[in-house]
Amino acid sequence: MQQRAFEVLCALVDFLDAEGIGYFLIGGTLLGALRHRGFIPWDDDIDIGIPRADYRRLLQALPRLPPGLKAAHPRNDPRTPYPFLVVSDTASRLVIDYARPYDRGIGVDVFPLDAVPQAGWQQALLWRGIALFRAMTMNKQAGYYRRRIPWRQRPRYALLTLLSAWVPRRVLFRAYDTWTSSAGNRGSLLLGNLYGLYGHRELVPAQVFGAGSKVHFQGRMFRAPARPEEYLHAVYGDFMRLPPTTDRHSGHRIRTVSIATACTSGKAR
Repeated sequence: MQQRAFEVLCALVDFLDAEGIGYFLIGGTLLGALRHRGFIPWDDDIDIGIPRADYRRLLQALPRLPPGLKAAHPRNDPRTPYPFLVVSDTASRLVIDYARPYDRGIGVDVFPLDAVPQAGWQQALLWRGIALFRAMTMNKQAGYYRRRIPWRQRPRYALLTLLSAWVPRRVLFRAYDTWTSSAGNRGSLLLGNLYGLYGHRELVPAQVFGAGSKVHFQGRMFRAPARPEEYLHAVYGDFMRLPPTTDRHSGHRIRTVSIATACTSGKAR
């Protein structure tokens, strides 16, 4: 799985470079690059971040993806449970064991990087909106993300379910995307992935990303934030310390994996 995901990354980065679209390794992929010079041994996917303007350009360029790659985004895949872009290998299947199993393929999660106002009422309003859209999205995807709801939260859950039932899924995803992308302004000094699991911790000063730097990942050089250690410390704290053995897993509920012999056009160089 790691080898196939790496091939997808290489093919996608070659495409991004040809299109003049900037990107950064982020999340666990960047952590693996600095701590392991490749994958975290127990990881099974790849994360990259693309500044919002370039992310929009990439969505427009998806029909030109090289052979062997496919894209899943709410704009072109009505079944995707994810509000962000997933680029995967056409010759593989990776079925996530949701209540309604979903084949996301083996590949790369592509997140937009959005500018955010400094701490204050604007940022507080932004996070309240994100919390609402995320809750509505999770409710809308109840067939995928079935879970037990504590009694105290059930009235709010019922209200959100009723509210989200009247909103078509594509409209909800578009509104979610519009909300996150409209947060920035000329005074914004923070940049980060607003779809991530770590919330505020994924927001760092824009200069941390800067013009980027280069890091080794699985034997090839890729673009990373200009100050990768500062980014990783913000997200993970003491990122060079290995987690307890009980936490060394991806957290993904994988139901089925199949990998054909065909591969993408990506090259490890």
